[in-house]
Amino acid sequence: MRWESLTFLCWSNRSVQKYWQFFRNLTYSIYFASIMFVGTNTIAKADEKSNEKYNEKANEKPAYLFMEMGFQGNNITPIKNGDDLNEKRLELIGSAKRSIYLSTFSISHDRIGKDIVSALCRKAKDGLEVRMIIDHRANIDFFDTSLKLKDCGAVVIHYRPGDRWYAIHEKLLIVDGEKLIMGGSGYTSTYGIARYESYTEEYQKLENIKHGWYDIDYLVEGMAACSFHYQFQQNFKKMAMAVMDYNPDIWWYGWDNFLEIREKYYKLKKLSACSKSNQELRVGTMKALPLLGNPMLTKRRPILDAHLAAIEKSIQKAKALRLEGKEEKVKINLYGPYFVPGPKFSQALGKAAEAGVQVRIITNSLRSTDEGEMKKILFAGMVYSMEKALKKGVEIYLWNEKATLHRKGGVMGDYAFFGSDNLDNRAQEYQAESVLYTDDNSIVADVNQDFERDLGHSIKLTPEVIKEVFSKTSWLNKWIARNFKKYF
Repeated sequence: MRWESLTFLCWSNRSVQKYWQFFRNLTYSIYFASIMFVGTNTIAKADEKSNEKYNEKANEKPAYLFMEMGFQGNNITPIKNGDDLNEKRLELIGSAKRSIYLSTFSISHDRIGKDIVSALCRKAKDGLEVRMIIDHRANIDFFDTSLKLKDCGAVVIHYRPGDRWYAIHEKLLIVDGEKLIMGGSGYTSTYGIARYESYTEEYQKLENIKHGWYDIDYLVEGMAACSFHYQFQQNFKKMAMAVMDYNPDIWWYGWDNFLEIREKYYKLKKLSACSKSNQELRVGTMKALPLLGNPMLTKRRPILDAHLAAIEKSIQKAKALRLEGKEEKVKINLYGPYFVPGPKFSQALGKAAEAGVQVRIITNSLRSTDEGEMKKILFAGMVYSMEKALKKGVEIYLWNEKATLHRKGGVMGDYAFFGSDNLDNRAQEYQAESVLYTDDNSIVADVNQDFERDLGHSIKLTPEVIKEVFSKTSWLNKWIARNFKKYF
């Protein structure tokens, strides 16, 4: 019997859980103290040197440089329905020759999840480097499947740090450092029905569903994929060495030779390079800025910095157009499914609106959201977070169809972005997220076109709408929303 199985035989006992959590948090604290005192993270630093031209360029340059930090030579293709997404994911995995890196918030045992796991297992058995990072709390029932993947030769981290607020929310599937698929979709049947038309009665009858799902993902080829490849490696090493993996198999031994055991278990000396040279990776004409943020591993906020820089660029463009006497309108069009932004982001949006930029956000209505009992709290949190910005001219629209809006990203002036970021405070302070920016005109135009179409399915947030919802929201829920919105 495997040690993991023995552990889970008594896991239903709450006392066992309580003491396990205490021991885990204590060990976690001791380990980090030892890192600070002894400096045992030197190996990770040494490994990063060969990759610094990729991950530093994307994450460590000053924010004002923004798209100047991007990589030329990419192709970016939108994937706008779940059927195509699953097919392209399996094709991408099947084409792998050296490595496959996958990170996600959600994966299940349904058809979509099983297809992906089977494909990964085959590639791992063929000797490819297969690594996976998933959020443990969102996928507790996936643990046994993770063990099977390990038996195939894959390396899996069930991300569960000591602080319960932190989570893996990024969605990346990177193959050979050449191509990746990223966006808002996980690996469950819900995302299989994802498409704009999913709100229609015809589609819901066809799929035998009562509620639709609207999401989008992108296939990215080129230098940006290689950058994400190295950023994923960097975070994987940090998680492995910082005891962030919920895994009894590694917890109970190796404290006398901690580094050596973990390097071996997580195969940290077998991290592959991108399979092609820089010149060979230039497969297109699009510029892309790949960003991977994890607030548990660093104090830097590369995604928030990029958002703020894009907003500032939009403000500068609006001022320049005004000085030239042009009437052209600079637009910020955003999708934020669970839109409870942090103070820096909401203040920047308000500043942009004051400067004459047209700022519009589409988010879920009470009808469309999948948040159940939390929906009124989230609505109130959004209103409280955006109070000042709304007064300055920011416009919020509520997606009002029988389908959850899960699409993320948007356009800020001359730049489009997409990824896993819900534009809430959690995305910047408590969750690992993946985002890609581009200044390609065709991608910008495509997102703007979709946005204008989607406005026709949304209602504007007005004082009357707020008053109506608040009249049906308890004082306790409003108090929670006002005082705990930073966690939403």
